[in-house]
Amino acid sequence: MVRFLFISLILMVAAVSPARAVGSWSELPPMPDEHGFAGAFAGVSHGSLLVAGGANFPEVPPWEGGRKIWHDSVFVLDQPGGQWRRAGSLPGPLGYGVSVTADGGVLCIGGSDAERHHAACFLLTWRDGALQTTDYPPLPLTLADMTGALLGRIVHVVGGITEPTSTTAERVHLTLDLDDIGSGWRRAEFPGHGRILAVAA
Repeated sequence: MVRFLFISLILMVAAVSPARAVGSWSELPPMPDEHGFAGAFAGVSHGSLLVAGGANFPEVPPWEGGRKIWHDSVFVLDQPGGQWRRAGSLPGPLGYGVSVTADGGVLCIGGSDAERHHAACFLLTWRDGALQTTDYPPLPLTLADMTGALLGRIVHVVGGITEPTSTTAERVHLTLDLDDIGSGWRRAEFPGHGRILAVAA
């Protein structure tokens, strides 16, 4: 009897949970570039969606030997039914870093361009029709293709590679306390193998 009740309870939860978990989806306007952008930074600032940087192959596709181009454009979408507008530019072409929504903007961390990897960290803020860039403490090493997430007020960055020619992924775990930015990034290592292009949430 107890077993039957337990199985019934599981089936009831399974029947109810998916409807709440799935939510609803709607399509946003396409990005203002026919190729799109891989490895772009993205997040929300004061109710507007920002997408910045990234890379693509605008001339010839990669399987035909095309050259990858990194971008510095920052685009903004103020409302779901609106249109994308160019909001400004990054300090330089950049992509394949980590971005988290925090402190009223999009925190862009590390990344790469066509020649090297970067340690820079900065906050993009969109307010009153203007894009602002605020420098945050840089990472203690250059890093791209890593993953990261915001947990409470702590930014976590994990894995990645330090140079375009790297053949080994890092085991680094970096944290930044947004309530104590002056202390900069703290560094540790996680167990097991290094990670590249991982996912965190």
